[in-house]
Amino acid sequence: MFLCSTTLILFSCSKDGSNGKDGKTALTRTTKEPAGANCTYGGTKFETGIDANNNGTLEDNEVTTTQTKYVCSGAGAIYSSWIKVNVSDTAKKLDEEQIFNYKQLLPATALTADIVNKGIVLMYYKNRNGVIVSVDKDYENQIRETDTTGGVFYFSPGFVFKENYLSYLVTSWYNKDQINGSGSAIRYVLIPGMVQGRSITDLKKLPYTEIAKLYNITD
Repeated sequence: MFLCSTTLILFSCSKDGSNGKDGKTALTRTTKEPAGANCTYGGTKFETGIDANNNGTLEDNEVTTTQTKYVCSGAGAIYSSWIKVNVSDTAKKLDEEQIFNYKQLLPATALTADIVNKGIVLMYYKNRNGVIVSVDKDYENQIRETDTTGGVFYFSPGFVFKENYLSYLVTSWYNKDQINGSGSAIRYVLIPGMVQGRSITDLKKLPYTEIAKLYNITD
């Protein structure tokens, strides 16, 4: 399954909105990522940055490289790179997101209606020590975490998805700076409904290491 197609057009840009500084606009550009170090089976590269010259195109020298993300095609699955946790307390939320304090939108152009209706969406949380745990769609499990100063805090993660939309969510008594400063990351895995493998019920029970092995997901 391929994420996007490019023929004569090398890349596309979309406006994300003004960054509030000098009226400049934040842009996102998506390009086909060939098979290689970033994506073993190829995929899509997401680059973001500020349109410094106001020409409506995100150029190479405007890309914020530290924010580059990848959504890769696995052997029968699609998966994101490890995305740094960066939640915000935005007031604009879907009804299903209202019970959560914080929200982080993730690149989700690969989340098609077919995957939403017939497939499975899995999400994982990795702490600074590399320990990976599964994130439930509904916040059933609480995670114990430490920030950069060694302070302990607790939170309950969850996620909401629909076609072309995926958000990582957190409910916690702690502030977002503590959550964002823990050095943690998240990754999602999209498995189409017709892909050979195990049943959806079985897949949800498997630890991340088994999912990664089953679908050739690389770090």
